[in-house]
Amino acid sequence: MYDVVVVGAGVGGLYSSLVLASKGFKVALVESKPRGKIGDKTCGDAIGVHHFEHIGLQIPDSVVDHRYRGVKIKSPSEEHEIIVPGEGVSVNRVGFGQWLLKNALDRGVELYDEHFLVGVEVKEGRVSSVKVKKTGGGVADLKARFYIDASGARPALRTRLPEDWPIAERPYETDFNLAYREVVELENGVSEADVHYAVIYLNTRVAPGGYWWMFPKNREGTVVNVGLGVIGGSGFNPRHNYDRYLRERFKGRVVHAGGGIVPTRRPLPTMVWSNVGSVGDAAYTVNPVHGGGIGSTMEAANILATHLANVLEQGEPDTGNMWEVNLKYLEAYGVKQASLDVLRMYLQRLSNDDFDWIIRNRLVDGSAVYDIGVKGSLGDRVVSSISTVIKLLGRPSLLGELRIVRNYMNKVTTLYRDEYPRSPEGIRSWASRVEELFDEYARLIGFNRGPRVKW
Repeated sequence: MYDVVVVGAGVGGLYSSLVLASKGFKVALVESKPRGKIGDKTCGDAIGVHHFEHIGLQIPDSVVDHRYRGVKIKSPSEEHEIIVPGEGVSVNRVGFGQWLLKNALDRGVELYDEHFLVGVEVKEGRVSSVKVKKTGGGVADLKARFYIDASGARPALRTRLPEDWPIAERPYETDFNLAYREVVELENGVSEADVHYAVIYLNTRVAPGGYWWMFPKNREGTVVNVGLGVIGGSGFNPRHNYDRYLRERFKGRVVHAGGGIVPTRRPLPTMVWSNVGSVGDAAYTVNPVHGGGIGSTMEAANILATHLANVLEQGEPDTGNMWEVNLKYLEAYGVKQASLDVLRMYLQRLSNDDFDWIIRNRLVDGSAVYDIGVKGSLGDRVVSSISTVIKLLGRPSLLGELRIVRNYMNKVTTLYRDEYPRSPEGIRSWASRVEELFDEYARLIGFNRGPRVKW
């Protein structure tokens, strides 16, 4: 019998396990990969250092490949750019994962590597056990007081829960981006002008409904993380687009390659229900606009695990005494994330001509983009300056669209910040209001949300 079973040894699962084990709880960590492959995940590898500061985690230099001065956003023509200030790092994903794993194991976490979750037993409104199968081996029945789903964008645990549990919500296909990326040791390094920045390229031809990126992995600019994302349900294959548009541009030895699915939407209606919690991609704790999830996942894991530890010390966790996790996450990141989901849907409708016009005419500068990213809103200063430029340059339709976007970002902010239920009883009616608001907004801007996922 464990205090907690954590499913998935990505960043969220590892950090949740580490926090709980550090407080003396008996934790089982279930992961499909072999131990030596934990941490090996396809992603952009970049994270803002403020996330580590928020949770008080100091990572060793040995797991940092490169440091950034900020982010560059380039127009489709690549003739114009915006520089967004902010310190960030490129982590070695395997090294980072193995470092977190070692710390967790040193504190007593029991690892079930090469195990897949194959069943969930629910009795009297609680998960009583999960069944995990070892690759090429038998099935084990793991019992715990609480279970955490940190298994990724296609959740292994949440999708097996009763459909009437709010934590089991099924998203839309367009709530995801399909991504492919390669880490390449280049024949010719990147320019000195770009080597100190995480570079994002807006181009709907290369990355329909997403963007493509080039993140240097060393000071010399000779190793880069290059990839792209396309909106889910669009029919585009990110690997094909990479081969067609980017492979010749970034010639060299491929160090690592792979694809994956990234949630780009607001968080789950609730991260907790009964004796189950969820973090990371499984809970959609990812920035909807840029798809970055390492930092917000660690913040969510810290909130969930810290609160859970306090509850476990006093008794058995349930929906009511775990509810504060939602309130804390919304305050830390979720309200902004929900608001940015509105902006994400609008941006996915823009064309290359729109992006070039916006960046060429400096509708927003680096500080404005930073404010939007930090606050998750189109503030009065930003809207005022944009309105002035649009009136001078003559794009009244764009001004009208931005006013709609701002209006709905404000509505969503109010709904999540001020009207989120303070207890579980109101969550279903509140979630219905969220769906109605997003449906209304999607119709207004002509965004087709597509079907819900089948898993």
